[in-house]
Amino acid sequence: MQQIETHIEGRAVEAFIFTHDARDTHIISIPDVNFSIEYSRSLPADEQIDAIVIHLFNVMDESSCEIVARDITKAIPTK
Repeated sequence: MQQIETHIEGRAVEAFIFTHDARDTHIISIPDVNFSIEYSRSLPADEQIDAIVIHLFNVMDESSCEIVARDITKAIPTK
């Protein structure tokens, strides 16, 4: 599992990235905002960003969603 720092509305928070090899997915968790998502590792980077933003939009503003999504996708190693 990987742990990164990202920023939500100017506040530093931790995000956790788990690569589930058996399911071929990434599981993302941001405990400070009670957020988690699982998506296929086969998604291209731009679609990963879109998936994260769409789900985060329920808990924060759009600009923070974009920042968090980009930080997460930058930290995920490509296959």
